[in-house]
Amino acid sequence: MIELSMPAGNLENAVYAFLGGADSVYFGLKDFSARKGAENFSFSDYRKIRKYAKDNGRKIYITINTLIRDSELERVFDVLKEIEKCGVDGIIVQDLGVIRLLKNHFPTLGIHASTQLAVHTNYGVKMLRELGAERVVLSRELSLKEIEKIRKNNPEIELKVFIHGAMCYGFSGLCMASLEKTGRSANRGECAQICRTWFKDEDKDHLFPFSMKDMDAGKDILTLEKMGIDSVKVEGRMKGNEYVYYTARYYRSILDGKDDEDMHPYTFLREHSDGFFHYKGPGHDNLITENYTGHEGKAVGRITGQRGKVLQIALSEEIKDRDGLMILQKDNSAYKFSAKTRGKGEVLLNDDITFSYGLPVYKISDSSITLKKINTDALKEEKEEVKAKVMISPNTITVTTDILEKSYQVETEKAERKNNTENIRRIFSQSTTDKVLAITEIENKDGLSVREKEAKEARRNFLSALEEMKTDEKYYRKEEWNEESISLPERSLLTDVDTPWNENGVKIDGVTYFTLSPITYKEEEKYERILENLRHTKGPVLIGLNNIADLYWAKRHPEYSYFMDIYMYASNRESVALVRDVLGDNLKGAYLTFDFNSYEKPWPVTPTPLNGFKPPLFLSRSCYRHDSKRKSCEGCGKKHDYHIQQNGKEYLVLVRDCQTIVKEEPS
Repeated sequence: MIELSMPAGNLENAVYAFLGGADSVYFGLKDFSARKGAENFSFSDYRKIRKYAKDNGRKIYITINTLIRDSELERVFDVLKEIEKCGVDGIIVQDLGVIRLLKNHFPTLGIHASTQLAVHTNYGVKMLRELGAERVVLSRELSLKEIEKIRKNNPEIELKVFIHGAMCYGFSGLCMASLEKTGRSANRGECAQICRTWFKDEDKDHLFPFSMKDMDAGKDILTLEKMGIDSVKVEGRMKGNEYVYYTARYYRSILDGKDDEDMHPYTFLREHSDGFFHYKGPGHDNLITENYTGHEGKAVGRITGQRGKVLQIALSEEIKDRDGLMILQKDNSAYKFSAKTRGKGEVLLNDDITFSYGLPVYKISDSSITLKKINTDALKEEKEEVKAKVMISPNTITVTTDILEKSYQVETEKAERKNNTENIRRIFSQSTTDKVLAITEIENKDGLSVREKEAKEARRNFLSALEEMKTDEKYYRKEEWNEESISLPERSLLTDVDTPWNENGVKIDGVTYFTLSPITYKEEEKYERILENLRHTKGPVLIGLNNIADLYWAKRHPEYSYFMDIYMYASNRESVALVRDVLGDNLKGAYLTFDFNSYEKPWPVTPTPLNGFKPPLFLSRSCYRHDSKRKSCEGCGKKHDYHIQQNGKEYLVLVRDCQTIVKEEPS
């Protein structure tokens, strides 16, 4: 059975997601979440939803899916220690350094590779499995056929697929628009959503060329289930209770074959599509919203007449008092109001405003689906479980854990009740402290009983002794490395004509530098081409890695030397150490990530700063010519250059083989 995983921006969200039919929820804590704008979870909230999920047979996943500074590694380590105490069903991770911490220090916490790692190929999945990941969240840009191919080639690892919510114009994890234009990094949870803002070109002064339609997979979830996908993900940690509840109910109804009333369009939904699921290259369905980037709900009719403030509408669906309505005008401005019905097909407007006949009317909220508040204060917290064994012998109870064993004098007698053992388990499984004993075994060879009062006193004393014990807690330790590495060239020297990478090689001071593309849909062809180029290259070679898939290939070619290029994100010492764990001394250098301008020693290799190098704003699978300019694919040469502006800045849009690169025009 495929898992339905819903977002939760807060504790109440999570409970409503489960009530709507979710099998799991994913959420961020107050720190290191890719949705800084969400309320996110305190540790108390986390312990509450952990207990709620366990009691109801559901799962929870915590997101630590941002890039991490050296100065934050100790804090991340402490957060992971707290999570380890109560447990979780997986940690969703982007930063390679956090993967290394989990792998080396927290083996009980499952590694789930985030979609922010831009995993879209067979090699990428295989590399993450070798690094210890138990699940990979695939990129949103994949078609169903491409997903199925990855599934067949990787049967031994869990795969999760995005099915619903906002689509990014640029590849998740590779988008630099927010960082470049506002200084707010999407890889730090601070995305300014540049793709939803307006630009102008030679044809139009106000257009939204990068605003993707929302995804609504609908019954394609059944196709994913049939192909053996383990989990599907709905986006939306910034949205409300109605969104998570009704969207969960929508997909649960499809999975269960029910015909429940579908209310999810009224909670939040832009103009929508099935994303890239049925992508077929030239001529595919348009993916850009074009005119309006906000929530449009569902079209319920068209304006047929108007008498003053009374609007007449030919309705295709019922509207009620207090339903939220929207009229999208010809200039693409949206007029929103709460419905006051005046008989069938008539509503009263709030303002003196005249509308053109034929304009569509959308219902953006339904007055009947508002949910009641949940008293989350009443939810109980999960306690730290300590595995224990209880042994009952004449006049003695002995409790044993890995770190403590204590015996208590009690009165015992031959047990008259057959369920005495379960009664002892019940008593010793109770707790008024932060810890609780998870009883793995009860030894009672003589069939003795103990008075309940004395058993409880023994449990209280043992838990008190356990709380007072000072254990050798693990803590973050910096490893010592000799930073023996090369200084890489100015990054701008390694670019190709159109791209920030160059797979044909650039010779600088006698060394040929190859930088690999972070995106490819023909993986085997890419690496065969690289090997062919390498065979014809004389002298020393250095190869820049830009995707986790590149690391898998590099590991299998130890005859070459490598460096972490701009999209491999050398964000902290642990991220570089992970790559060095894989490549050994073949890792010669790294560019410091775009997001940070400094680092703290020690590092396995000395990073080279980018010194103002400007990456593209977007790398996109959407074709600007087809999706944004609305031009036919007929007669297209698959190579086009466009110029756009925003706030006085000029940008170059390059279309190459139906894919798009957007970068700032040189001054």
